[in-house]
Amino acid sequence: MEEPFKNTVLITGIGGFTGAHLEAKMKKMGYRVFGTTNSTALKQNHFQCNILNKESLFEVVSIVKPNFIIHLAAISFVASKDVTAIYNTNILGTLNLLECLDELKLDIKKIILASSAAIYGNVEGMLSESLCPKPVNHYGNSKLVMENMVASYFNKFEIIIARPFNYTGIGQNNSFLIPKIVKHFREKKSTIKLGNLHTFREYNNVRSFSDIYIKLLNSTFHSDKVNICSGTTYSIGEILSMLERITGHSLKVEVNPMFVRKNEIVELKGSTNKLFSVLRQSIKFKTLEETLIEMITQ
Repeated sequence: MEEPFKNTVLITGIGGFTGAHLEAKMKKMGYRVFGTTNSTALKQNHFQCNILNKESLFEVVSIVKPNFIIHLAAISFVASKDVTAIYNTNILGTLNLLECLDELKLDIKKIILASSAAIYGNVEGMLSESLCPKPVNHYGNSKLVMENMVASYFNKFEIIIARPFNYTGIGQNNSFLIPKIVKHFREKKSTIKLGNLHTFREYNNVRSFSDIYIKLLNSTFHSDKVNICSGTTYSIGEILSMLERITGHSLKVEVNPMFVRKNEIVELKGSTNKLFSVLRQSIKFKTLEETLIEMITQ
């Protein structure tokens, strides 16, 4: 009988921004990669599957028989108006996945569950994993509930809860801030309408985050949470200035009150101490300017 392949990974939400980059990277590294997508599956290794449909998800997992799981499927747009979908997908979808894995008794080496830095809420300063979470929106709260629920599975699987801070890159939807701004510069628009201009965020490169996810998969770390971050933040003004230098074009900025989120978090900056300790190395992150050049010239 043929030996099962020992490096098979299932990526939920593989059709999304992060999933696409992870799939490409892991295939190059020799992993057998499969994934679920909520939309029509366009590749043979993709399965159309709503993670809220446990029977459908069970069937996918039983076919793939993965050794590794990277769970990305979620409602990831913070300003989404569909509150029910946020809680159902981010909490019950994750529960369905863990229950399927438990029932199938597969040889799971590691599970990475994507949470979010939004669980910290509007807290100033360097945010470490030891802080008490205080989410201020439904998205952050749904991820915190997910984290608390998942802890009961730590005795069954080697699980890492990843808390990614903001990241961007080629392929991100234009509804997100950086792609929206880049698109305006590429098309030489005269004005741009934005929300709160006085926020500071990390804007890391998705490729750096893909590398970190893979390193975590192969680490000995588990049954705990860790920030995925660089600890470097930028203001909207700095982003605009960088793009002006790169393109030689300038934009007039108009603040649209409809884009200003309630309970906006002023600064989200993560501590890298635990991440570097877990991986036993520092991580070289692309600068925001390098990322913007990649996006503007794609």
